[in-house]
Amino acid sequence: QRQMCIRDSYEAAGIITAQSIGEPGTQMTMRTFHYAGVATVNVTQGLPRIIEIVDARKVPSTPTMIIRLMPDKNSPEEAQKLAASLEITTTANIAQIETDVAQRRLVLKLNKGNLKQKNMTGLEVKDKLERATRLLVQPDKEKNPSTLTLIPGVHSPEDLAELAENPPSYTMLLQLEEKIRDMRLKGIPNIERANVQLDDKTGEYYLSTIGSNLTRVSEIETIDRTRTYTNNIIEIYDFLGIEAARQAIINELQATLDGARLEVDVRHLLMVADVMTSEGEVRAIGRHGVSGTKHSILARAAFEVTVNHLLKAGIIGERDYLTGVAENIIVGQPISLGTGSVELYYIPE
Repeated sequence: QRQMCIRDSYEAAGIITAQSIGEPGTQMTMRTFHYAGVATVNVTQGLPRIIEIVDARKVPSTPTMIIRLMPDKNSPEEAQKLAASLEITTTANIAQIETDVAQRRLVLKLNKGNLKQKNMTGLEVKDKLERATRLLVQPDKEKNPSTLTLIPGVHSPEDLAELAENPPSYTMLLQLEEKIRDMRLKGIPNIERANVQLDDKTGEYYLSTIGSNLTRVSEIETIDRTRTYTNNIIEIYDFLGIEAARQAIINELQATLDGARLEVDVRHLLMVADVMTSEGEVRAIGRHGVSGTKHSILARAAFEVTVNHLLKAGIIGERDYLTGVAENIIVGQPISLGTGSVELYYIPE
């Protein structure tokens, strides 16, 4: 339910909001704090985070997710298993890649420890590589089973005879090596790391991630969708809609201000969130969003890129009805807020 706030009619609520957030904002720090005692997950906080939120950035500088598991799946083993399946695993994470120039092939030496940690098998790696590259991948059965050979230009063992006549070029080999190195064998796009955490209050295990992908993570069976969260507001808007994005803006602003130990009344944050989302999509506060789409030409010109606004308005013959604050100040009239909202005439007898 929306929290209704009582205010007097014609009160300058927007200006009071701007002051109430702007003044404590001057006391915020610019540091990136360590987050929730996790050494590896850093989250932007303080002023940079506030700027990021009101700018409606497509991707925050430190996207992160909190992923909760279903109550019946809550064990460190399950959490570890989920973390291994979420984290992006590239070929370079689990194997050493060597280019065999004489034989014109790539040799992958699999690291058994890393494979076990990522919950993968050599066979799985072979399958994934074959599917992704459509090339022949051969395990070295005699000498070392944890070595895979990747032969460019060959799709099946029958093609090997033709290879002698038409060997792949050195450049092609290097390009293939680069492609294989960064290939995603397992995991969800954008999720670089997933760490298992223990919640001291409830004693349950959850994951905190570096990187965020709400849509894909929500498809996983074992997670609790109702309590899985990302700090990427645009992702929330794309997946859950505008109301959820509005709530996320409020939550994120509140959390950032609390982190800096600043007390700002929640109604000011509600105001900002409402202004940003009232048009049905998340708009930035700046010239590409709220301020840049004001109806008044003078108000837009007063904000940024003055000449363009005035020129365009002049060419198409736009009108300014002087309803807002900035435009009335520019022309030297009282603004239509507070006492200026009343028109009082005295007509003598």
